[in-house]
Amino acid sequence: MAPRLVGPLTQKFRRDEEGHRWYDVDWLVETETQHDTIAYILFNWPLFAVGSQFNLAAAWPEARGADPWAFCTPELNISPHRDIPESSPVRYWIVSQTWSTKQSWRCQTFPIENPLFEPVEMSGDFVHENREASVDRFGKTLKHPNFQPIKGPAVEYKYSYPTINFGFNSLTLPLSTFVELINHVNDAPLWGLPARSVRFTDAKWSRKTYGNCTYYFNVNYSFEFDIAGFDRKVAAEGSTCLAPGGNPGDPRAMIPCKSATGENINAPLDHLARQLTIAGYDADGSAMFSYPQWVQTPQVHHQGNLLLLGIPSSL
Repeated sequence: MAPRLVGPLTQKFRRDEEGHRWYDVDWLVETETQHDTIAYILFNWPLFAVGSQFNLAAAWPEARGADPWAFCTPELNISPHRDIPESSPVRYWIVSQTWSTKQSWRCQTFPIENPLFEPVEMSGDFVHENREASVDRFGKTLKHPNFQPIKGPAVEYKYSYPTINFGFNSLTLPLSTFVELINHVNDAPLWGLPARSVRFTDAKWSRKTYGNCTYYFNVNYSFEFDIAGFDRKVAAEGSTCLAPGGNPGDPRAMIPCKSATGENINAPLDHLARQLTIAGYDADGSAMFSYPQWVQTPQVHHQGNLLLLGIPSSL
């Protein structure tokens, strides 16, 4: 038979300097025999689970009043009833529980003894870098009136990557998996983000022990997000271009780009490596090109299935 709840012996309340409310309750519990130990009470008691609201009527029907924002903490104390003489058989115990509006403990609705069953820990942050843009927000190439690209601080901007970190325990070390996938981007949508917008950036691990020299590993992964993807737009330009009538697939068909006066220059190019030339002027006097400058988006980062790392498929 499970230990029987007799009722509360004492109740105490306090409010700390931050305004959080704390409730302490000492319960009187009776065991069936004097052979029932503290461990028997711990695993068979009929009291409140960690995270339950402060509403004593759930175990003591006569109780009135509740605090829906105070939750049962993991704190617990079990001791023999103070009126029991020393060395006497014990059947009555005092079980102390605490409720609080300050939530600083981990989820313990179900007690966790095996570290391999610990839930995955998550945290986030931002990392920052300076970038030099080659196109504007509309996708147009950034260039001066002389058609040379705009470079330097004038087109640099600060970019912030959201990051997320996962920490979990594993019986084995997934070394071969994260060594293969480090610096890869996702090959399919992940966490509501499109493919090639999540980058696996870091992995840390340490070996730990529990029980009788049983080893396990604590593994931590870091990821960066870029909703626009990690593939950068690059406007085509160069000092050589396709000769008239040349084969764009033949490197020998490339000749130096020339200015109107015949000087060698670095010039914008189209998708066939032809040098852009001015075909005329529109109504407001600005120059028009005979064909548009080519903008490509090379995929530099390798991609892979990041779920092979054992990370959550949803957040």
